[in-house]
Amino acid sequence: MTQLGSITNNHLSVTSKTCRSHRMLAVKPLIGRLGWETRLRDIVPKLRCSACKSKGDIEFQIVYVGGSGEAMLGAGDK
Repeated sequence: MTQLGSITNNHLSVTSKTCRSHRMLAVKPLIGRLGWETRLRDIVPKLRCSACKSKGDIEFQIVYVGGSGEAMLGAGDK
């Protein structure tokens, strides 16, 4: 599964399955606290909703942060 160090310019879009509260978490501060090699599968079950306090019951997506030109670099390469 994905290591935090491989998605440094991204955010995690996190939504509680219990109360549907949503939050964006920047990955760089997570790397500072948890390390480059930490895997998402290790931290996702530990995330707690700040609204309803449920733990590990979340949906998440990796969201790229940056210009669309940067996102498209290499998109046509196969």
